[in-house]
Order: sequence, then structure tokens, then C-alpha cells
Amino acid sequence: MSPLKKLLVTIALTAMWSPSFLFIKLAVEELPPFTIVASRVTLGALGFIGVLLFLRRTLPTSGKFWVHSSIMALFSSVLPFVLFCYAEQSIDSALAGILNGSSPMFTALLAQAFVTTDRMSVKKAFGIVFSLFGLIFLFAPNLMNGVSGNALGMMAATTAAFCYATSHVYAKLFIAGQKPFIAPAAQLIISALLLVPVALYYDAPWTLPAPSMYAIGGVLGMAVFGTFIAFILYYYLLEHCGPTAISMIACFFPAGAMLLGFVFLGERMTVSDLAASGLILLGLMIVNDVIRIPFLARDEEATRTA
Repeated sequence: MSPLKKLLVTIALTAMWSPSFLFIKLAVEELPPFTIVASRVTLGALGFIGVLLFLRRTLPTSGKFWVHSSIMALFSSVLPFVLFCYAEQSIDSALAGILNGSSPMFTALLAQAFVTTDRMSVKKAFGIVFSLFGLIFLFAPNLMNGVSGNALGMMAATTAAFCYATSHVYAKLFIAGQKPFIAPAAQLIISALLLVPVALYYDAPWTLPAPSMYAIGGVLGMAVFGTFIAFILYYYLLEHCGPTAISMIACFFPAGAMLLGFVFLGERMTVSDLAASGLILLGLMIVNDVIRIPFLARDEEATRTA
């Protein structure tokens, strides 16, 4: 895959995941976290089951495949989805977005230790720093005015970011190479099997008041855009990118959400917002080789041959 195509798919995935924090905020106003996440992964799983039936494709039967898929489900779906829903009960979605932006740093450290083809280099460090500065710059007004949250909520969001980092590295090591739609289908089926009983036991959703269309829309948005379509794009990228490059998407989530709000909702966007988004995009382009800075490229080549 060419660097430009890789960047375009990355931006498409960002567009699918960017509204997730807004969708979560809509849903948690009326529904408990386990019910939200169980609904999200179940609807996503049903979508992939439908695709597999249409393609007449069956899931592998080997125990090794299902063990790897279970670990992937735990770190990519179950834990982070629940943790972010819990976190946004007590922290702002803006703060959740900032904390989620720590995922590339965690991923780079894990990849350095476990993925021989994704070692840290000056180029990647530059890209991560550019994007993180852009993320902080984007939220500077919120930070100066103060964002609400408590220690447990922030800890939950940071732990979720670390789970995502773990899943990126684990997927590259043990999940990549499957036929299309197989890996996300298995991951979401396992996630649903784990979460539906928990939601039924703890939330007793049949006793809850009927949710509004806003809450239902939040769950459907997460299921369709943030899960089904996003997982198709994510697993496609996984075959062509290192985990650090994929994790950089987390920095662009808030900028993507801001741009979507500007285009579709007529929300205000300032020059500083555009500048911050440009910094984040520059970081993504550096890490994904769309922009090649000579001395950074030489360092990358030295790292590969070391």
C-alpha cells in the first residue's frame, strides 16, 4: 500500500472513530455502561456474521485462533469500551479524548519491546511529538477554562488507552494475516458472549426506562460507524501498517470530531483549531511516510538495518 493510500484509509478510519466520544456521551446519560457496550458489540457481531454468511465464509475451528481472538477481544473491545463508558460518567468527553491520545506513546514503547519491524526511531518520535502537541493545542481553551473529572474517571480513560496500545501490538503479532472479516467477526462474537451476560446480570436492562432516540442513536452510531465500518478499515490497515502508525489515529480523533461538527452541524471552528489539526495531521503524515524529511529518513534506514 502506498503511503498516500495508507493515509487516506487512516483518515477514513478516523472519521468512523472520531464521533465515538460524542456517541458515548449521548448514551451514558440514560443507559449504564455494560448495556451500552454489550449492545454495541452485539450489533457489530451480527453485522459481521451477516457478511460471513453472505460470503459463505466460515470461522476457523482451531483453539489457537480462538485464544488469540479472545485476548484481542479483551484488550480491543471489552475493557476499553467499558472503561471509556465508565470514565465519561465523571469526566468530560474532551478530557477523555486527551487521555486517549496517550495511546501512541504506550504503543511505541510496547512495539519497541515486542515488534522487531516497528522499532522507535527519530522519525516516529517526531511524528508522535507533533501530534501530541497538536492535541494539547487543540484542547488548550478547554484546559485553561478547566475540564471536569475525577481521579477514577481519568485513571479509567488512561487504562483504556493502554488497552488499545496492547491490542495494536498483539494484533500485529498474532491476528494479522487472516482472511477479510474473519478476525473482527471472531473478536466481536467473543466480546458479545462476554458482555451480554454481564449486562443482563448487573444492569437488568429490562427494568430500565425506555431510552430516548438520542441514546438509541448514540448506541447505533457506535455500532455502525465506530465498530462495524471501523473494524473493517482497522483490520485492513493492520495488514499494511505497524502498530505505532495505527495508534496515531487516537491523536486525530478529537480533530476529526471537530471537523465533522463543522461540516455537518455548523459548529464553530477557529484558526487555532485548524493549526492544531494541521500539527496532528503532520505527525500522522511523518509516521506514515507521506512526508519524508531527509535526516529523519536516514535515521529510519539506519534503524532498519541495525
